[in-house]
Amino acid sequence: MKTIGLPLYAEIPNVDETPALQKICQHYTGHAMIRVRDLEIDPHEQPEVAQLGQHGGEFIQIIADGPDEGLLAAAIHQQLVKDKYCY
Repeated sequence: MKTIGLPLYAEIPNVDETPALQKICQHYTGHAMIRVRDLEIDPHEQPEVAQLGQHGGEFIQIIADGPDEGLLAAAIHQQLVKDKYCY
């Protein structure tokens, strides 16, 4: 299991991350989840991914499990950086 922890920017842009995160998750064989406090967000589910916008300024964890867990977690992090959710 690979976990990456990072803070979200206080102001998050209004960008739907679901298509990009779904594409990333389909490319890898592992399974990923984004955790904000006690909330677990499945990157495959649009209603859940949309909840990220409500957690600006909070600390999140990207948790991946599987044979390519490191690559999967890093790819999700890079996508969030690209769309200005975090650094």
